[in-house]
Amino acid sequence: MYIYYPSCNFQKLFPDTAKKIRAYMNTQPDVKVAGCCHVTNSLPQEGDIIVTVCMSCMHILDEVRADIPGISLFEFLLTRKDFPWPDFSGREMTLQDCFRARGKHGLQDAVRECLKNMHVSYVEMEHNRDEEEFDGSFRLHDPFPQNMKEAPAYYAQYLPAYVTPLPKEEWQGYYEEHAKKYTTDEVVGYCNTCVTGAQEGLLASARADARDETRAQARDDGAKAWHLAQLIFG
Repeated sequence: MYIYYPSCNFQKLFPDTAKKIRAYMNTQPDVKVAGCCHVTNSLPQEGDIIVTVCMSCMHILDEVRADIPGISLFEFLLTRKDFPWPDFSGREMTLQDCFRARGKHGLQDAVRECLKNMHVSYVEMEHNRDEEEFDGSFRLHDPFPQNMKEAPAYYAQYLPAYVTPLPKEEWQGYYEEHAKKYTTDEVVGYCNTCVTGAQEGLLASARADARDETRAQARDDGAKAWHLAQLIFG
């Protein structure tokens, strides 16, 4: 049985997409939908496979349920032979990897395979996969105490060395500087904080480049960061 964790944060940020994923998962006879990873992490049993759509959930369950194998939502969807992939007809987007996906090569490969299945013409960034440092706001503040308690190997021992605290009022400037690395108006990522950070950076950059209000609005409308799940589920 596959045990799908829908992610509290993902559901808050992308409620419509989260509902569509849940509806699809409920049609799959070999899938059971769980709740919050902090509460229902005892649900998977021997022989099950954990499915996650959130980088934080993934790392928490990697430790809390080290006895149960885990895959990403995107790896899971690639196992569905009849999945109705949408067609983006070669639309160009920059692919934003995630710092917390370092070493998660199955996830990294699945993301790219999903984009190919949807005919998205994705542009790789100079520092991608295991060289990616961007993670939206995640590395700009100390790890959350609950995460450190439940998954100490990653959140308390590994992650702090890569955290550079930044006052919240400076986050916007950080996002805008990072957005200068994008070579397309549209960006696609697979991490909650990466996508929200990329979107903030794109909009700030668009407004800074605009010569007048009309152009600023046009750039605002055209500059968009998508979560990969949004593209897949419409």
